[in-house]
Amino acid sequence: MHYWELVTRSFRIAWDHKYLWLIALFSGEAGGSSFNYSQRSTGTTQTPAEFQQQVSTWLSDHAGLIIFLAIVWIVLIIAFFILAAICEGATVRASAEHDSERPFGLGMAWRAGLHTMWVIVRFRLLLIALYLPLILILAVWFVGLMFAIVNQNRSATPVLILTGLLLFALWFVYAIYLFFLDRFGTRAVVLEQLMATASIARAHRLLFKRFGRSLLVLLLAIGLAIVVAIVLACLSIIAIVPLLAGAFAAGSNSGAAAVVLVIGVLILLPIYLVVAGFLAAQGSTYWTLAFRRLDFDHAPAFAYPAAPLAPPQAPPAPQP
Repeated sequence: MHYWELVTRSFRIAWDHKYLWLIALFSGEAGGSSFNYSQRSTGTTQTPAEFQQQVSTWLSDHAGLIIFLAIVWIVLIIAFFILAAICEGATVRASAEHDSERPFGLGMAWRAGLHTMWVIVRFRLLLIALYLPLILILAVWFVGLMFAIVNQNRSATPVLILTGLLLFALWFVYAIYLFFLDRFGTRAVVLEQLMATASIARAHRLLFKRFGRSLLVLLLAIGLAIVVAIVLACLSIIAIVPLLAGAFAAGSNSGAAAVVLVIGVLILLPIYLVVAGFLAAQGSTYWTLAFRRLDFDHAPAFAYPAAPLAPPQAPPAPQP
């Protein structure tokens, strides 16, 4: 297996077919999430009872607004979850077709994504269910650790910390296992037309059948991600420094500084989305190519051959 070819060919396919950037950006496969928490000190001396009373009063006065926002938030989550399932199937199918050097476009990719949409939705729900036991175990451990610290139980705290280290190691291994199930199982759904449960079983068998090769593919992807992150960090610093310098030059004029920052965001945000879409397309294509090349013994479905189809030959002309 030519591992470096996975990198070069995935970059070439993603660069040559730029519509992949759009659907890969919404597929949710290469995305991440971050949560920012901030606290502000009000400078007041409220008692906990007074603060609780204010919160209860505010919640009761705005119950309708809270319910409306909660419903809108749930609807948006469901809508983006379904959209990600469509885009996931579209990206995987498109990258496989381009790997086979067959003509393919955005419309065909979208129809392919619609075809496998509900199977991928069920597949991702199964993955979430597989994550839940470990999340519950970690939550119970965290609550136990907090109780031990609050009650100053010095004998239990070291035991809980050691248990936490073991749980972290377990979480690390289990998370990698589920990562492979996600990457291989999704492609089994799209390229081999399997159902959700069968795709998880197929991904499990492929992982342990080609365990060494799968780990090498993952390590290569991690190394590539580190290099790309370093390059993007350097480019981001180069792009952000002039923006910060302009805001600093505005000095005490807060209006001018705000205008500089807004203009900078309007310029940099589209660039960020384009780069994120390209990297998402490359990452999805990389794992599609790896899936197609890992298992040489498995015969893929007829509609998704592993090698390019030869053009039909014209029948020979009759001899006079």
